[in-house]
Amino acid sequence: MSKPRVVIVTPVKKLFPYDVHAPAFQGLDVDIVPVTCRDKAEVIRAVRDADVVMVGGHRIDAEVIGAMNRARAICGFAHGFEGIDVEAATRAGILVTNAARMCHLEVATHAAALLLALNRKLVQYDRAMRRGGWDRAAGRPIPPLEGQVAGLVGLGGIGQALARRLQPFGVRLVACDPYVEEAVPRELGVRMADSLGALLGEADYVSVQVPYNRETHHLVGEKELRAMRPTAYLVNCCRGAVVDEAALVRALEEGWIAGAGLDVFETEPLDPGSPLLRLDNVVTTPHAAGESTESGALSARVASRQAAAVLRGAWPSRVVNPEVWARVRRVPPGA
Repeated sequence: MSKPRVVIVTPVKKLFPYDVHAPAFQGLDVDIVPVTCRDKAEVIRAVRDADVVMVGGHRIDAEVIGAMNRARAICGFAHGFEGIDVEAATRAGILVTNAARMCHLEVATHAAALLLALNRKLVQYDRAMRRGGWDRAAGRPIPPLEGQVAGLVGLGGIGQALARRLQPFGVRLVACDPYVEEAVPRELGVRMADSLGALLGEADYVSVQVPYNRETHHLVGEKELRAMRPTAYLVNCCRGAVVDEAALVRALEEGWIAGAGLDVFETEPLDPGSPLLRLDNVVTTPHAAGESTESGALSARVASRQAAAVLRGAWPSRVVNPEVWARVRRVPPGA
């Protein structure tokens, strides 16, 4: 009987410490095979005969999934899973898991930091002082944060953590999330808006934290930006394409909204010539919201535990396509 194979597919240039957490596989007689792939062709070769594919930094599309002749699961190292064709995996009877909550506290803290920086004009003051300016009035008007409304688009793990971080500042919280369980906003003390449009119309700060998929592509576009107050700010720490970037540039240039705090962009790395980098009312960071000394190691632990659970025939804790479980590919002994 051949041992189950766990293949770890990573790129040559690693932006994240994709690795395996060996203790997760304790008691399992498996072969763990790390493969560094330069391109899609190498990924296709790597995933053949793998029982579980752990992936970070490569796109897993329908063609790659088609080469998985025995895979039971694709386990991602990241919180987001837009790089995996979930529909193709589901059709093939392959479970998809992600590393949800491996950095949700960091992302929530980063979103709160951007919101506070926008309120206090910290970056604008810093830029002015570095140019030799000493002008306390340069950031005005600066309204008191207490009593203002923060609109949370998405009330999952990140949104909930963000709500808890903002509450001590006396911010009033309103959220929009059609999928959140009823008990969550009640326990958090967050009021639910009737619609996204209603939230946008009353919020002084709009923070977006939703997964990226067909439903959320350009969730915030021209219509939504025009629905915001001209004194309001947008914060995005989830995925760049959730916001229509071209419409956002117009909104910032023409004063539909007051400013934005952005950690993610439609194309990454962001083009150095992007107008977002020359606008004084924009604070940017390089998709770094999830960074911490612990998040990388936690990513490996979470992804490894998902892979090990599948090999044990158990239910992983972070499943993207649960509807496929009854059809997860079973490999005959000795195959």
